[in-house]
Amino acid sequence: MSEELESQRELTEDLLARLVDPRQGVRETAAEALAVSTEDEDWRPDDLILCDGIGKIIGLLGERNPHIVRSALAIIVAIASAGHEEELLSHGVIDGLEPVRDHKDPAIRELAREALWLLTPDVEDQVIQAPLEED
Repeated sequence: MSEELESQRELTEDLLARLVDPRQGVRETAAEALAVSTEDEDWRPDDLILCDGIGKIIGLLGERNPHIVRSALAIIVAIASAGHEEELLSHGVIDGLEPVRDHKDPAIRELAREALWLLTPDVEDQVIQAPLEED
């Protein structure tokens, strides 16, 4: 593994460890740093996935601090947009997203809807893809 990739992985591991810190300020800073990192054109969610970070990110959806919740949602949207929907779904992301769909913060509601849209196939797609049963 190259030195740069190793450094990125160590940073991801450090930020993920800070997501479970008892101090809200530490969790908020780590969540925001991870969310900002997803905006980098070279960002790939592989390190986060390999470090078992998806469960920690989903766990942030229950936080009271809206900054933490928005950051978690931005990370979830980025992971889903990168084609890793199955990893999110297998960690129960839908159950985590349902309560924030009706959040009082409009930005959180919008990000939750975007995440759900990326993660749940349209009914129309299900009808087209479902095999017809023969009598």
